[in-house]
Amino acid sequence: MKTKLIRSLYVITLAMFINQYSMASDVEVSGGAKLPLTLGLGVAYRDKPYAGFGDSKKTQAVPIVMYEGEHFFARGNQIGWDFLNSEAWELAVIGEYQGGQSYNNSDSKKLTAMNDRDPSFMAGGHVRWRPEKFGIKLTALTDVSDESDGSQIRGELFYVHRAGDLAIRTFAQVAWQDSDLNDYYYGVRRREATATRAAYQADDDYNYVFGLSGVYQRKDSPWMFIGSLRYTVFGDEIDDSSITDDDEMLTGLIGIAYTFW
Repeated sequence: MKTKLIRSLYVITLAMFINQYSMASDVEVSGGAKLPLTLGLGVAYRDKPYAGFGDSKKTQAVPIVMYEGEHFFARGNQIGWDFLNSEAWELAVIGEYQGGQSYNNSDSKKLTAMNDRDPSFMAGGHVRWRPEKFGIKLTALTDVSDESDGSQIRGELFYVHRAGDLAIRTFAQVAWQDSDLNDYYYGVRRREATATRAAYQADDDYNYVFGLSGVYQRKDSPWMFIGSLRYTVFGDEIDDSSITDDDEMLTGLIGIAYTFW
C-alpha cells in the first residue's frame, strides 16, 4: 500500500500538466512495481503572468491520466521509458507536452494582434535519486515540435511523507530556460510592438518553484482524492517583458481519480 500511495502522488499534479509549464514528473515513482491505469477529473486554477490575463481563462476542468508498466509510463502530459527503476533510482527518456506558457492573442487585451504562442513538445530525460523520504531529481528537455526550439533544465529537491491513508509531497525546484524558450513565449517582435507594448527580446534565466501535494486513498478503495498547490517565482527576463505584469504565479488543483485494478 505504501508503494501504491507514493506512486499515486503522480496524480496530484498530473491534471495541471496540460496547462502548467514544467510540472511533469512533479511526483516521484517509488519501487519498480506496475500500477494499473488511473483516470480522473480535476479542476485547476492558474494565473499566467501575462498582463490582463482573463479571469475566464484561469479555471478549467482537466483530465488525470496515469499508467505505470514494466518500462513504459504515462504521467499526465509526460510519457517515457525507464531503463532503471529501483527503490532508489529512476533513469528514463521522456517526452513532455508543455502548454502552460502558451497563449492566444484573445487571452488578454495586452496580447491583441500578437501572434499566438503555441504549446511545445519537449524531449529529453530525467534521473531521480531517492534513498529514503528525501530525494533529488534532474530533468533536461529540448523542444522537438519546432515551436520555441528552446531548452529547459530542472533541478529539484523533494520530500515524501505517508501518514495512514494520506500521502504528502513537498518540493523546491530551480528551472533554467534558455533564451529561445523565454523569447518565444515572452518576447515581443518589432512587428508586434505598439505604443503600449514595447519590443522585447528575452534572454535565458531561472525560475523558482515551490509546491505541496497530497492524495488520500483508503486501502480498500480505488478512489483517490487529490489536492495540490504550486507557487512560481519568475526570473527578471520574464518579469521585464512588456506583456507581463507579475513575477509570480499560484496554481492549485482539486480532483478525484479512479484506479482500474
